[in-house]
This record gives sequence, C-alpha cells and structure tokens, in this order.
Amino acid sequence: ALGRLFVSRPFFYLNPQLTKLSRTVLWFNSAMPDREQTTLPFQKEEQPVAKKQKVEGVVKVAVPLFLPKLLDYKWCGNTSPVENVFVDVEVGKKKMHGLVVDVPTKSEAKKLKRAMPLLDVPPLAPATSAFWRWAARYVLSAPGDPLRASLLKGQVPDKPAPARRLIKGSIVPKPLTKARQKVMERVGENSWLLADLARVAGVSTSVIHGLVKQKALVWKVLPEVAPTPKFSDVTLNESQQKAADALMAAFGEFQPFVLDGTMGSGKTEVYFEAIEKVLRQKEGQVLLLVPEISLTPQLLKRFEQRFGFMPEVWHSSIGEAARRRTWWRVHTGSGRVILGARSALFLPFQSLQMLIVDEEHDASYKQEDAFRYHGRDMAVAMARHWQCPVVLASATPSLESWHNVQTGKYTHLKLQGRYGGAVLPEVHLVDLREDKPGTDRFLSPSLLEALAENQERGEQSLLFLNRRGVAPLLICRDCGHRHDCPRCDASLVVHGVAFNGKLVCHHCGFTEMYPDTCSKCGSDKLHPFGPGTRKVLAEVKAAFPSAKVAVADSDSISNPADMGDLVKELETDQIDILIGTQMVAKGHHFPNLTLVGVLDGDMGLASGDLRAAERTFQLLMQVSGRAGRGKRPGRVLLQTHQPEHPFMQALASLERDGFYQQELAARKPWGDPPFGRQVAVHVSGQDENRVVHAAQKLAQNFTEKKGMRLLGPAPAVVKRVNDVYRYRLLVKSATPAQTTVEEWLANTSIPPGVRVEVDVDPMRM
Repeated sequence: ALGRLFVSRPFFYLNPQLTKLSRTVLWFNSAMPDREQTTLPFQKEEQPVAKKQKVEGVVKVAVPLFLPKLLDYKWCGNTSPVENVFVDVEVGKKKMHGLVVDVPTKSEAKKLKRAMPLLDVPPLAPATSAFWRWAARYVLSAPGDPLRASLLKGQVPDKPAPARRLIKGSIVPKPLTKARQKVMERVGENSWLLADLARVAGVSTSVIHGLVKQKALVWKVLPEVAPTPKFSDVTLNESQQKAADALMAAFGEFQPFVLDGTMGSGKTEVYFEAIEKVLRQKEGQVLLLVPEISLTPQLLKRFEQRFGFMPEVWHSSIGEAARRRTWWRVHTGSGRVILGARSALFLPFQSLQMLIVDEEHDASYKQEDAFRYHGRDMAVAMARHWQCPVVLASATPSLESWHNVQTGKYTHLKLQGRYGGAVLPEVHLVDLREDKPGTDRFLSPSLLEALAENQERGEQSLLFLNRRGVAPLLICRDCGHRHDCPRCDASLVVHGVAFNGKLVCHHCGFTEMYPDTCSKCGSDKLHPFGPGTRKVLAEVKAAFPSAKVAVADSDSISNPADMGDLVKELETDQIDILIGTQMVAKGHHFPNLTLVGVLDGDMGLASGDLRAAERTFQLLMQVSGRAGRGKRPGRVLLQTHQPEHPFMQALASLERDGFYQQELAARKPWGDPPFGRQVAVHVSGQDENRVVHAAQKLAQNFTEKKGMRLLGPAPAVVKRVNDVYRYRLLVKSATPAQTTVEEWLANTSIPPGVRVEVDVDPMRM
C-alpha cells in the first residue's frame, strides 16, 4: 500500500496539511475500495466525529470593486444560501468581503470559486440591501459601489475590542491649572473616551495625558454600555410644535417633509423633538446628515446638551478605530443616532425610523467622484425603502424640493419668525460704483464705518469672501502676462506674501515659489490681482490694528477640531472680526455677531451654470442669516456693482419666494430641472484628439427619442486639468433616461486611453 501510494499519488504525501504518516495511510485506504481498512500498530483507534454537512449552491455577490456586474460563486456554508449575508470571497488573487444579493438556481460559469459566509457578522437588513442595489442602478454605477462606500478597505471591519475609558483617580492634580480643572469638572463620576473628554473639556489630549501620569485620571477597560438619554422639557412656539407633531405622526410610513424657516427660526429644535420620540422607544435609529464636517462640532454640542450623550459620528476625518466602532454599533442597532456626512447613507442600518437632511440645499451633498450620487435624493429614496419619514431642513430650500412642495409631493412645514424673539437683519446694498474702496482695497468706506461702529459697541463682525488665498491672479504690470498652471487651463492662485509666498493651482495642486520676475518679459513689476481672504486680512489689520481678527478658510480649518476651536473662540468673544468663506455661512449660531459684510455680492452671477444664481442667492441668504441671531439686532452690508439687478433687490428685501418663482419661470420653457431630467456624460483623456473623436462618436450614435435630446459635445469650462482633457455631453429628457443612456454607451466602442463617466442629475456644468 505504501509503495503504491508513493508511486501513483506522491502529491498527496507531500501535502503540508497531511503531515502524519498515519493520516496519509488512512486517506489512501479510504480512497481505494478494493483494499482492506488497515490500522497500524502505533495508531490509536479514532472514533468518527460527526461533522456538519456542507451545503452548496450558487450565489451572486456584490464585491467592493469597480466591476460592471455581480459575480457568481459557489456557496460553502452549513445552511442553505440566503441573501444579504456577508461572505469571504476571492477576486482574482485578492481576498475581500462581499454581499450576497441573489440566489439563482444555476450559473453559466463552468468553474466557480467559493463564497464562505462570515458567521460572526449578522446579515444586512433587507431594506438596507434593497436601497444599496437601487442606488447603484439609479446612478448607473457599479453594483458594488454602495458596498465599497460602506466597508473599510474592502473588508467588514473587525469587531472593536472593549475600549479603554478614563475615570477619576484618587489623586488631586498639582498644580490645578485652569485646563486641568475643566477636565476634572467634566469627568465627574462618568467614564470617558480620551477624544470625547478632550473635546467636551475644550483642552488638548496632552492635558489629559498629564493627568493620567499624575494618576488624577486612570484607565479602565469597561464593557460597552448603551447611553441613557436624558429628556428635558423644551418649550416650542406654536409653529414649531405643529411641525414637530406632524413629524411624529408620520412615524412608520414614508413621507417627505420640507422643514422651512428663516435663519435662526429653530429648525434644529423641531427635529430634536422628533428624535426624542425615537429615543424614548427601546429601539430605532435616526440618521442626521450634514453637508460639511465643519458643521459637526456645534451640532454635537447642542445634541449633548439636549440628550446627555454623544451620537455616533461618521465622516472622513474620524480615525479607523472610531470608524470600526461606529460601523458595528450601527450594524447591531446599538447606535441609535448617527450624525454624519453623505457617506453615512451607506452604513449598515438595522432599524431606521427617521432621516434628517440638514441644509438640504447645499451642493456639498453631491458626490462628484466615482460613485456619483446626491445625498439629499438618496436620503429620500432610503426613507422610501425603510418606510419612514424624511425631513429636508433649510432656510433656503433647493428649487427641486421647493417645486415638490408646490406640486404636493412633499409636505411643507413652515416655521414663523426667529426663535427666541430674534429679528431678521436689515440688508443694505452698497453701490461700489459710487462708494468705491481705495486702490487695491476691497472694503468700501460704508463697510469700514460699520466695522468701526461694531468695534466700539463690542460686537462681532463677519466679512464674507468665498475665495481663499491672497489673490486669484498674478499679473505682470508691464506685459500683462498671467501666471497660469502648466498642467491646467487655469490661473495660479497667490498664497502667502512675495518673499515667502507661493503660487498654487486649486484644480490639480501644482505649486511653485512666488517668482521674482515675469517669466515672459523679465519685469519685476508683478501684481497679485483681485481679492482673497489673506489680502482682506491684511487690509482689516491695517484699518483696525487693535482688533482680534481670524480667518476661516480651508487653509486654516482642515478638520472638525479646528472648526470647534474657532467656534469656541467666537462664542467666548475672543474674536472681533472673522473673515470667512462658505464654511462659516451656514448652520452656525454666534449670538454676539451682529454685522455681516459681503465683499463681492456679484460672485457667481457671470457663470453659465444653470444653478449659479440659485446657489449664489442661497449662499448670500445663509451668510446674511449669521447676523443678529441673539438678543441684539443684526445688519448686512452687501457690496455690489449692480444694486438695481432683480437678484440684488430680492436679497435686499430677503424676498426668497419671489426669487424662486422667477427662477422656476426661467427654467420651465427649457425643460431644465426641476421640470426635466439630465444625465451628463464626461469624456476625458490625455490625448485631446482621441477624446474629441470619442465624444463625436458618442454623439453620432445617440438616437433621440420622444421627449429626449442630446446637447454637445462641448469642452468643459476648465478644459484641461492635470494634463487631462475633458469634454461633455448632456442628455435632457422629460422622464428618467438611465435605461436609454446605458444602452447607448454599451453600443458605442470607446478607443483606449479615453475614459467615459456618467453623472445622473448633475449639479454643476
């Protein structure tokens, strides 16, 4: 038997899994029915062990890769294959986790790889799985894109170990500094995660580490305990209470609401009231979306003050350990309230009962890369799958939501006035043709006078300019040469000052040092042309040398912690004048801020973008709403070269509804959203001739149907970015055109080196 084994089946003998000779011989005997079962003298009798029977079948699996279809696998589990189960699979030679989305009776593939179920991971809720599949189909994306948005590096995250938490020790810290005292007061008898304690105490983690070193605080591993919400009586005004009652009455059914109220009208308190109803139950989850992570610090603080615990947080700036913990808490249902950016839509919810989209009009809800979806629209679809209410909250709703209110698709909840008796600010238009700033200056005499008055009264001011850096252009005064990016069709933006400054491309990130002379004529007469936040900072400091001035733009605020520090400084009156971009234009509440100066009210109006006027109006309305939110009245000075323009007149009177009616009337004859649908097709590549040829070929292959037409191809507004040429086609239709677009693209061959991307419901031109 042994001789036959070595000669005929040597590869089994060399198998590293069969290391014992006895096991090799037993295998050989069992494999040869004509031989007697043999037990060697040195081998003990082994009793047969009952093993679970492996069940096989075929499953279709979504994997977190950009693949055009689902993949077939052979199910290898102890039970029959079912949908919505996470599995361990191999794609090529790479191992990853996937999701079973279908169980067909057979597969056309002759040889299938195995799909092993992850036994320690609960199945995905059917409503979550159905929403993910719908989302991928709607935006014409890869079926695994929603899964890719949910998983961490293509894997179900490991279960987090019990977290180390901080509790009060037996030692009184010495010296007891102000920062240390804040920490000890906040600790109390509770246990804290390090990051949470640092945030609520308003100190750096180094302060806490110092207290641990002195044993004033000690680490302890404690089991995960669900937070106990605290409920306090909050007095709502009549319109707020009516809105909250309508939200709570809709629990258990799909109903979209537009929560509409002026800036500072108390929209947050209304949906907090609805969240309280969910928390009073034993289970149920709420998803609260914000457009930008810079809005999270102040909202987290308000939530904790109201309910006594912190919600789960999900956005790109949280660490991997926090992401694992949040993912599992959402998946098991123990995470009751989740506050996050748009990607939080693709967390594995188990018992969703309400969605809230704060500042629903904001363009940041649109995902512009790869998996292109709109967070607001996905939230509405998600609520439909979960059969729960969805709240779209904004003082300046999107025209799509406003139109859905007018046509009766969405329920309108209107809040009256400002919360707490605050009044709307007065808006004054400053005509820059008459009230001119000085040479290379951007603050008009009227605005400078208003800033001085605010300084005397000890009140805070905000200067709004949505343009970071020193200046958007560097121009030679002798020859007129403009310093452009060598990789993009765009100008380099000036950052810093001449002796240590640099030029930066805001499209591709290209950077070069500030030149001494013009690269074209050699002149040293270089001039940074136009305003940027840093140039305005220099102007303000020169005019008000004793004022405490700060800047809030993406160069100075890179994460929520930075924004949290800025908010705290404003709340404690450590800042007199704030110069900010759009990151401070929405959602924030600064009671002592009474003056807003808009430096360039005409921005964006010259753009050919369909939504340029709408976005500009919403942004300026939002930034105007930062003034006068406390007990003192506010005012807004809006600098413009066109004060007589209907757009400016609508802003001056805060006449939002009239402006919306004008915009809708302008779009309707052309079938533009919200009266029609659009699908953009982006064609790009490094060889412009190939890109143009591919775009023209697509246009020739398109067959127009009733209620549908094709525009383009045309170059993008910035045609070349990072040496990639970009052209665009636009399909306009009365009804959704995804099926037609999908067939059209499938039937058109694209040359190598050219990339084609689809953007359903594009937000930018």
